[in-house]
Amino acid sequence: MSNLRSSMLTPPDAGPNYPRFVKMHQSSIDSGLNAQIVIVLEQPPEDTHVKEERISYDDLVYRSYKLFGTFRRLFVDLILSFQDRTDSLSLFRQLNMEQAFKVVEIELTLMYDSLHSKCAVIHGPVGRSLRVFTLAAPAVSLTLFAVYGGDGGGYEKVDIVISYVLLAGAIFLETYAILLMIISPWTYAHLRETRNCRLAADLLFKVLDFFQPESRPRWSNKMAQYNLISYCLKDKSRWYTRALEKLEWGGYNIRAKTMWDGLWYTSHTEVLPPLKALVFEQLKEKANSTTDPVSYKEFGQHRGQWVLQRNGCYQQLGWSVEVEFDESILLWHIATDLCFYDDQHYGFECRNLATTSRKLSSYMMFLLVMRPFMMTASIGQIRFGDTCAEAKNFFRRGIEIVDEKQGARMLSSVNTSNVRPRDIKGDRSKSVLFDACRLAEELRSVQPMFRRWRIISGVWAEMLCYAAGKCRGNIHAKQLSQGGEVLTMVWLLMAHWGMGEQYRVESGHARVKLITET
Repeated sequence: MSNLRSSMLTPPDAGPNYPRFVKMHQSSIDSGLNAQIVIVLEQPPEDTHVKEERISYDDLVYRSYKLFGTFRRLFVDLILSFQDRTDSLSLFRQLNMEQAFKVVEIELTLMYDSLHSKCAVIHGPVGRSLRVFTLAAPAVSLTLFAVYGGDGGGYEKVDIVISYVLLAGAIFLETYAILLMIISPWTYAHLRETRNCRLAADLLFKVLDFFQPESRPRWSNKMAQYNLISYCLKDKSRWYTRALEKLEWGGYNIRAKTMWDGLWYTSHTEVLPPLKALVFEQLKEKANSTTDPVSYKEFGQHRGQWVLQRNGCYQQLGWSVEVEFDESILLWHIATDLCFYDDQHYGFECRNLATTSRKLSSYMMFLLVMRPFMMTASIGQIRFGDTCAEAKNFFRRGIEIVDEKQGARMLSSVNTSNVRPRDIKGDRSKSVLFDACRLAEELRSVQPMFRRWRIISGVWAEMLCYAAGKCRGNIHAKQLSQGGEVLTMVWLLMAHWGMGEQYRVESGHARVKLITET
């Protein structure tokens, strides 16, 4: 990563010649002239409501390649400029949800190639020359062997057969590698940038489109799910789980129980269009609501506040998003489950929002418990453990609970309106179980049901964006080798919409003018 970072550093820029400019200014004043310094700033674009326009797939691949050249700097924690934001916004304001995510997919594929396949060498002049040599060498060897050694030559027949198989296998593998190199986005982009090669690029793209059509995902397209109520109901105390707990909490510092839980209680679900649309539309709405660089940065700091304020619920529900982030995740995760099983007779749109909210909720819980290195530093695992302990005690009160729905309804039956749970529990335990029940009760008072689920889904989308923005670029890069994370896609999508802390150059290139009047 350090070598990759060094290769992306821009040449040093000393800026305007300050001593010379000051000398000119002072000379003008000494000459009796009225000298003024005027700074002309580059203005941001005002076309915040550009009509969506579907871009052809070949243009989309090429533009993704061009954007990758800029936004790959994020993976090594380098900054982006005002102009980078402007260029990205000018494209993404034209894209619909499917094409915006496709751009991100292609960029992440290119980043994976950069990190794990030595593409800089493979797709360079040296790499192409070596590919020709590595194909020619076994081909020539096979020809010479067939001419001079294939008729026997004192060799055993089995040795001759093995030699033919090995040489033919080497030729096949090298041919396959060259085909993969040819039908890659790298080769297409290089041909398109080369003068008089546009026809070859168009022909190559037809092959590329056949093997990698626009509709086919370029990553796993899966997101992990981890549900607290389900875990507490299924995780029984047995001799081997007690042994694993001793390894983890008995001073051995081995995360054996967490690894076991991750293996048995983590599931995976497909990332469906409603979830992508939820995130995309929220980011688009935020980006189109301002042109102020400070506002863009502030949007990345919201983790539910913006949605609650826009829906007039901040005074009632704001307490749940002003606590520590891991506590907010636990509160909203449990409350989402309680509302999901309590609400009946969903309409189609309401069902989509409820299902999407629950998937996001379970994904964020997975990140908190199984991927804590991708989240902000906190006591999330301690709080999760205390909450699980209280939930297990609650569910083991002598009443047999058969499924999550029954468990959720038992929690919903607890009256938390008179006394705040944390006033009773104090600070000894970090459990938020019944605070979440209180949040669910307040959410149920939000009517109609569609409005309630619009708020819940919006808060989860904002929490996802907040977590994505706080995760370091090198961590996102590491996860690419694991099939990719939704969190990484959202992080890069946010950057394309101009949000996040990576934009440190907050204004355009300023031009300084010295105006003199007699």
